Amino acid sequence: MFTIKAVSQATGVSIETLRAWERRYRVVVPVRDPNGRRSYAPEDVIRLRKLREATERGHAISKLARFSDDELAAVLSAPGRDGPPQLASRSFAAQMVSAAENYRPEDCEQALSMALALLPLGDVVRQVLSPVLLEIGERWHDGRFNVAQERIVTGTVRRQVGAVLDTYNRITTSSPIVFSTLTDERHEIGILMAALIAASRGARCHYLGPDVPAGDIAVYARRVAAAVVVLSIPMRPDLTAANAGIAELAQSLPRPIGLWVGGSAVHKIDIGAYADRITVLADFNAFERALDTLAIPKR
Repeated sequence: MFTIKAVSQATGVSIETLRAWERRYRVVVPVRDPNGRRSYAPEDVIRLRKLREATERGHAISKLARFSDDELAAVLSAPGRDGPPQLASRSFAAQMVSAAENYRPEDCEQALSMALALLPLGDVVRQVLSPVLLEIGERWHDGRFNVAQERIVTGTVRRQVGAVLDTYNRITTSSPIVFSTLTDERHEIGILMAALIAASRGARCHYLGPDVPAGDIAVYARRVAAAVVVLSIPMRPDLTAANAGIAELAQSLPRPIGLWVGGSAVHKIDIGAYADRITVLADFNAFERALDTLAIPKR
């Protein structure tokens, strides 16, 4: 359960607005303790985020309040006005990179927290985290960023995306999707972005983190009865190790468990004899199309 302050921070809806929406339209009905303090369920947080996104597109809250979750999802999927301008998204990305450059993890946390509160999750992935991933990766590989600076960003993303995944996982009944990178691959923002997209679409996401042996991923996926294992192959991979890890997973995962592989260097991977076993994801659009093939309950 979440306090009204936490809900406000997570949804981008001010405390005053939350109270007004509840009083006038009963958009959600929080539980109250004996002292009258509100507690919100995870599904309330998700509904309030969607209501905010819909109002930003010009829809009246008085009308939206009567919509079911499916009707609200249809409003958000329909073409309409743009949400917050891309300029704001670029600002959040620039703030995160600048924070790492100047060794200010608290500023990085604040920038991503604001982005998650104010932008749809898809926009956070495409307009904030994707540019950050590219910039941080390039700076790390050419020596302009050291490991500590890179970890400021990845630590921030891991903590905040992890909190979002936890919230969404509490209310989904779908089969798990396992996310990871293979041994010696420590760049994890890309796979975290994939997990964030999947969670926003109703998937139960098990994030194992980076640098996990293929055999351990396979054991975990079998034990949790995963629907899919998703791997990220970021920039400049060790192709020999990556190919070996993917081959091991293709051989050891039972057939009902899918194996999806994406990332900026996925085109370098030789899937060879496992072409019928592996789904190669060229980009996030391909990933979302693949998600459409799974039986994920609608929110």
